[in-house]
Amino acid sequence: MFANDVIKQSISDFISEKSRYRRRYVQKLIDYYTGTNSDNYIADYFSAESFNEIPRYHMNITRKFIDKMSRIYTSKPQRTLKTKTMTKNYENLTRYKDSRMKHVEKMTNLIGTIATYVYFVEKPDGLCLEHRPIYYFDVFFDDDDPYTPTSIVYPKLHHTDQSDMYSIQDCDYVYWDNEYAITYNSAGHIINELRHNLGVLPFVFTRDIEQIDDFFAEGASDIVDVNEHLNIIFTEACLGLRFQMFGQPWASGVYEDEPLARMGSDTIINLPQDGKFSIVSPQGDLSKVIEFIKFQMEMLAQSRHMYINFDSNQDRPSSGLALRIKDFDRMEDYHDDIDRYRNFEKDFFYVEKILAQSRGIDLGDELIVDFKEPDYPKSVQDQIAKDEYMLSKGFITEEEIVMRERGDISMVEAKKIIRQNKNTLGGQDGEIQGQNSTTEQTQ
Repeated sequence: MFANDVIKQSISDFISEKSRYRRRYVQKLIDYYTGTNSDNYIADYFSAESFNEIPRYHMNITRKFIDKMSRIYTSKPQRTLKTKTMTKNYENLTRYKDSRMKHVEKMTNLIGTIATYVYFVEKPDGLCLEHRPIYYFDVFFDDDDPYTPTSIVYPKLHHTDQSDMYSIQDCDYVYWDNEYAITYNSAGHIINELRHNLGVLPFVFTRDIEQIDDFFAEGASDIVDVNEHLNIIFTEACLGLRFQMFGQPWASGVYEDEPLARMGSDTIINLPQDGKFSIVSPQGDLSKVIEFIKFQMEMLAQSRHMYINFDSNQDRPSSGLALRIKDFDRMEDYHDDIDRYRNFEKDFFYVEKILAQSRGIDLGDELIVDFKEPDYPKSVQDQIAKDEYMLSKGFITEEEIVMRERGDISMVEAKKIIRQNKNTLGGQDGEIQGQNSTTEQTQ
C-alpha cells in the first residue's frame, strides 16, 4: 500500500506551476479546436473600448487542419485474432472502439500526448470495452525507465460552472497504478480505494511523435498560433473598416464649446470666418492584408505537408494520380503514423486482453491490424482499366466489384445482380443481332 506522503506528493506535483502551465496550454489547444472561448485569447491585444465597436473575430482553422491531418481511422482497420471465435468476441467487446480511436487520433494530433483509460462498461446493447481519453494528467516513472509510466494521477472533474482547469485546488484526484485505484481529495485524504488486481496500468498513452527528451509532446502549437494571429489580424481589419469606411471629419477655426451641428445631406455647416472643414479617409490596403493571410495559411499547410487552393475558378478536380504526386510527402507522414498506431493498437490490445481475462474471456495473445491507405479519386477509364487488370489476375471477383459499387450488400445479393444483368444484356444482344439480320435480308 502507498504511504500517505506519496499521495500528497502526487497532489503537490499535479498542482505545481509546471503542471498548471501545461493545463493552461492544453486548455488553449482544446478551446481553439472546439471554437469555445477562442476569441478571449486575443482580448489583451486590444483596448476594452475596441470591442464596444465590433465583436471579436474568431475563425476555426485549427479543427480543419487537425481533422485533415487525422486519417488513420478514416477507414475502419481490419483487426484479426488467432481464431475466428476470438476475432468475433473481440469485435463484440470493442464495437465502439473505431469511433473512439478517431477521436483519440485527433486529440493526439492536437494536444501531442494524451492518456486513454480502458475499462468495462454496461451499454444498452450489452457489455463492452470503453476507451475514454484524458487530457489533463501527470505520470510517474521508475528510475530505470523514463519512457513507460508506472502510475497516473488526474483530476476528477465535477460538472459545475466553477470547474477551472487552470487552477485546480479543491478537486478530487484519481490515482492509478498496476495494483490500486485511489480517489482522494486535495488534502490527501483517501475517499475511495480499490485494489483492481489487474497487474497492469489500464491506460494507453498516445503521442504525435516519438519521445525525444520529454514525455509530453508539444502538439499543434503552430496551428493554434497561426489561428490566433489570424483572429488578431481579422479583428484589426474589421476595426479599421469600422472607423475608416466613412472617413473622419475635422474642422479648424471653431471654438471647442461650439460643436458643429450633425451633418446630413440637407444640413448646412455654418463655419466662422476663416474656418475650415473636411473629411479624411485613411486608405488601408486590404488586399495586402488578405495576401498576407493567404501566405500564412499556405506556409502552415506546407509545414504540415498539406496544400491549400485559394483559386475559386479552379473547378476541375485533379486526377487520382495528380493527387498522389501532390500528396507524396504527406503519404510518408501517413505511413509513419501507421507504424506508430500499429504499436498503439498493440498497447491497447495488451490492456484489453487482460481486462477480458478478468471476465473469463480469452482473446489470445496476438492481434493483427491492417490499416487501409487513403483512397484517391480515379477517372472512369482508370477504374475500368484497374478492375480489368485485377479480374484478369484473379485479385478480385465480379461480385467484389458489385459490392464495392453498390455499397452494403452481401455476396449472395451481388451474385444475383450479376446473373440478372447478364441475362438482360444477353437478351438485348439477341434482339440487336436479329434486327441486324433482318436489315441485311431486306437490303
